[in-house]
Amino acid sequence: MARAKIDTATEAAIDWMVVMRSGEATPDDALAFDRWLQGNARHRQAWQQLAGPVDRLLGSARSASQCNPSQAAAIGTALHDSARKSVQRRQILRGALAFGGVAAVAAVLADRRWPMRDLVADMRTGTGERRDFALADGSRLLLNARSACDVQDIPKQRGLRLRSGEAIAQVLPDARPFMLYGSHGHARTTAGTATRMLMRHGVQRSLAAAVEGPLQLTAVNGLQRLLEPGKAAWFGPEGIEPIAAPAASVASWQGGRLEVHDRPLGEVIAALQAYRRGLVRISPAAAALRVYGSYPLDDTDRALAAIGQTLPVAVHLHSGGWLVRIDLA
Repeated sequence: MARAKIDTATEAAIDWMVVMRSGEATPDDALAFDRWLQGNARHRQAWQQLAGPVDRLLGSARSASQCNPSQAAAIGTALHDSARKSVQRRQILRGALAFGGVAAVAAVLADRRWPMRDLVADMRTGTGERRDFALADGSRLLLNARSACDVQDIPKQRGLRLRSGEAIAQVLPDARPFMLYGSHGHARTTAGTATRMLMRHGVQRSLAAAVEGPLQLTAVNGLQRLLEPGKAAWFGPEGIEPIAAPAASVASWQGGRLEVHDRPLGEVIAALQAYRRGLVRISPAAAALRVYGSYPLDDTDRALAAIGQTLPVAVHLHSGGWLVRIDLA
């Protein structure tokens, strides 16, 4: 099922909805929200489309207190907790948006915990979770946060299909080759060779790395390339493009760190977003900055602080860090 597309103004309205209905908005948040609201007619329209259903739901909760005391008590407790607990706050907001018929927006918020598109995958991880899986042949699969894989039943071969995110397969030697498929092509091991292979799913293209042992990489357009051990390359409709960064650096997330060498800041933020249940918004100008460094994935607050201290950007935290905005300083 295709995911509903939400425009930029509505995405921003969701961010502001979380902040302004959290019970934790500061005077600075209120000023920034007012500037956003008055800055564009589309912003005002998007806000009105979301705020109305939420406020109607809260009004219904107040009315319930007069006709159903037990229900009112439950609603009142939830609303009280939502002002101080981010998980419950998101649940209330999610319910309010669904009540108003804006289910696609509710899905965006629910998706921050578990990617909705991957609920039926054979193997999957949620936000901030790395997980190791045992495969039928004794090989192992490590999934990065917000990633999913399916087992491919292929005669005379072993195989997986990466649905989303990033994976490292530790492949045992076997007479059958091991295939790792993605939406932009596939990587194949040499039969009888122990291999450690990585694949990262991207929107326009994907990344493959021969962490240990060689890989035969085939792009969706049919072009092929042998990746020697320690090498990595982008692949997709435009072909195969080797990268300078070593495969060990590309696979650094398995140890809980993100190592980047001359990559756009937008890529760094995308990797950190997989480990953060809140929302991170970065301006196009800030996303284009080139970055070198190593960042902790399991402590995104520290990673964001390091970015703000070492790059010419301003990192704005709202509602206790649930919403982060990054702009050029």
